[in-house]
Amino acid sequence: MLYDPDTLTPLIVLVSCPVTDRPEGAPRLWGKLKIKVSPDSLAFRIYQQSDIEEVFNCNYELNQAFQGMIAETGLRITGLGDNGEARIVELAEHRFFLATSYLPQLSSEEGRPHPLIVAYLEAVINFGGTP
Repeated sequence: MLYDPDTLTPLIVLVSCPVTDRPEGAPRLWGKLKIKVSPDSLAFRIYQQSDIEEVFNCNYELNQAFQGMIAETGLRITGLGDNGEARIVELAEHRFFLATSYLPQLSSEEGRPHPLIVAYLEAVINFGGTP
């Protein structure tokens, strides 16, 4: 069995430190939260800074117990929350592989798309197809 809902060590867990001042019924991670971005990452090249804030709207995150193991596989954790939670992951060998636990589209506005969305579209254009 590849999936066991009763496992004692799930890979994805309920957010461990929920936002305390969120509206009733809102996800555990809701609103703008700080992220520390690794300077040697694609995310840093896109943002051009190591301290960012992003809009979250989620209930789950990567179990921190697996972060070291995941890093050993080549999937780099390049953005961390205040308590060391994985917020951005990248695959360095890939020309453009970046995943986030936040939703960049929530920060996009008409005429001012989120920097990650712009960078992805530029990568598609520059690579002549899906990066």
